[in-house]
Amino acid sequence: MIVFDINGAMVKFDEKRDNYNTIRKTFLEYAEDASEEFKKYCSENLTTLRRLNDKYLVFAEKLIDEGIKKGVEILVSYNVIVVDFNIFKEKYCEKYFDFKLIYNNAIKEKNSLKDKKNISRLFDIKPLVDKLSRSLYRDCFNIHMAVIDALLEYGVKNVESYIDGESIKQANALFNNYKDGFISKPDSAKIVQKIIMANPYRKDVYEYLVKEDGDFGREIERLTKYLGYDIRPYKEYLMDMYVQELVDNDTRDLEITKEKLQKYAKYIGCDNGSLYLTRIDAIYTFENV
Repeated sequence: MIVFDINGAMVKFDEKRDNYNTIRKTFLEYAEDASEEFKKYCSENLTTLRRLNDKYLVFAEKLIDEGIKKGVEILVSYNVIVVDFNIFKEKYCEKYFDFKLIYNNAIKEKNSLKDKKNISRLFDIKPLVDKLSRSLYRDCFNIHMAVIDALLEYGVKNVESYIDGESIKQANALFNNYKDGFISKPDSAKIVQKIIMANPYRKDVYEYLVKEDGDFGREIERLTKYLGYDIRPYKEYLMDMYVQELVDNDTRDLEITKEKLQKYAKYIGCDNGSLYLTRIDAIYTFENV
């Protein structure tokens, strides 16, 4: 059992949910890497829509196939040894894929523009690369659902299924009511627990909790790391905003300003608060030169 204390809301993950999260996190990280690798390949080779050809499809499909191999390795580790690469890809994975469809639509668009001699549109390649990269990300990430489908079909008991649509809707409704202030404060910890347990994978929930309730013990940061997210950039964003607020409401007392900044850094669980103290020092020094 893995337990997180989110400002009084006790969030617990049993072995089945922990195993699911490990599988999900594997493909979350792989999807991010594959998407970036595809973007890099396109930036080095694809400069106009006119140059789009099947080598980019081949490159992307190789990345997807590597993800499928990871899926087969996980199945074998759970003793599902009668599903090989081809079976896993055709029976379990392909229903979750849309990269090839989006790529083929891009090829059709290119041919259509070429026929119409619409030269200007041929140079607008970045939006297409972004769209293809997002699709590749989804395909690679969705392999984790194919893995779960296969594991459950073969009777593996110690893994949880992915979050279903009803749980997502319930979590959304609870979160909306929590944000809108319709839930009384004494019930907040219980509601936060329900929100997270219904759908632990909504990043903006944790950003809201950091901003509104703080993360003094850094349990939210520990939870998001466990889930495969990094909440630290958002904390840095909040620190940037707070520095600007302190500057805009200048009290002309550097020590009071620095004390407020230190307290806020502790409140949201920002571990590099000293950087912001240095920034405040620099701002005050510059203004008083």
